[in-house]
Amino acid sequence: MFKVVRFNSLLCAGAILALIAALTPALVLAANGGSRRAFSQAPRLTVVLDAGHGGADPGVTGAKTGVKESDLNLKMALTLGELLSSAGFKAVQTRVSEEALVSGAYNKKEDMAARKRIIEKADPKLVISLHMNRYEDASRRGIQVFYSTDHSEAFASLMQKQLNAVMNEPTLGRGFSPLKGDYFIAQCSGAPSIIIECAFLSSPLDEALITDPNYRLRLAIEIQKAIERYLSEA
Repeated sequence: MFKVVRFNSLLCAGAILALIAALTPALVLAANGGSRRAFSQAPRLTVVLDAGHGGADPGVTGAKTGVKESDLNLKMALTLGELLSSAGFKAVQTRVSEEALVSGAYNKKEDMAARKRIIEKADPKLVISLHMNRYEDASRRGIQVFYSTDHSEAFASLMQKQLNAVMNEPTLGRGFSPLKGDYFIAQCSGAPSIIIECAFLSSPLDEALITDPNYRLRLAIEIQKAIERYLSEA
């Protein structure tokens, strides 16, 4: 476990990335080994992973590199899906490429309707929509969870607690509370559904972290752990 109370430069982000890269093999083995023990004998549970935006809708962009949110969302979703599949879950992706879900001119309403159809057809135990954040103050950083319905609150709280303990508090010196709001994608299923804003692309520090595949893997492992813990306790 690493602990950094305060960042003063991108050198700090680089140090964290180096440490994560060194720890990654052990982290993957630990996460997958625990998953097999907990879920290998159970029926395959379905988790829908929604990579936000895509196609003509790139979402927000990185402050330094101009990286598209849509691309990072997809990379996060595919990484998490691989982890969940190897642990015995059925991971259903709403989007598996950089293209939009509907053909022709981009239409947000049609795009969201297509995502809803995928979620409904999958009949999942959980729904997770992956996004990146942006804020006018570049110092704003961290990972935050959002939800819409009361039956999703417990899952959102557990996920935020996990991400606070391992990702937010060691690097920011603080955690966050999950926020409730009117989010369409979090209301497409009777299953607990949350949105995870994985980083602030307006922050050069967050951008440096989330664009590194080792950091994304580390984050995906922590999300997987929270999923397993929630389903074990539910």
